[in-house]
Amino acid sequence: MVGDGVGGEGPECGGGDVGQRLLDCYPAFMGSQPSVLRRRFRFLSLAACQDVAQEAFLRVGRKAAAGGLVPETNVMAYLRRTAFHLALDRCRERPRRLPAVVPEQRAPTYEDLQVLRELVIPAIGEMPQSRRRQVVDLQSQGLSDAEIAARLGIAAPRLHNLRNKAVADLRRSLAGHIREAHRKKQQHERER
Repeated sequence: MVGDGVGGEGPECGGGDVGQRLLDCYPAFMGSQPSVLRRRFRFLSLAACQDVAQEAFLRVGRKAAAGGLVPETNVMAYLRRTAFHLALDRCRERPRRLPAVVPEQRAPTYEDLQVLRELVIPAIGEMPQSRRRQVVDLQSQGLSDAEIAARLGIAAPRLHNLRNKAVADLRRSLAGHIREAHRKKQQHERER
């Protein structure tokens, strides 16, 4: 019957006690909520969104069985809000994306070491005293990312950010020594 629902939930969730209305909502909720979550949280797969919707239904069901929902509860809205918050929690648990495979480093050649001693280390020394300078200084000494992060007491994503900015600073200061083919596009455009 249309108009039977509490709080404007619609015919699929109307009438009866909270538990029965919750059961009545299941087909409509599971038919629509995973795709709604998928549109909102694009990096979650459809299967993950289906899992989130199912978990939301189970949690709300447990709460209804324990008497934790008042009879006037709009169960569809409650289900949707619970699913949204569970998806949000999944996002927060997800680690930031870092490169899955770290490229293997080749052993430095004599020329590499000479360039490092003659150009790069003096350029690092001319940088203002900062975290950026510390990062590239430790990296030029051959320390790994884990060792640098531990020594400076910073997280890996912050280390990557600092290194990228420091390398950009070094590129600008060493621009005259970088071969044309190895310069970044932005540097080419600035020179024109």
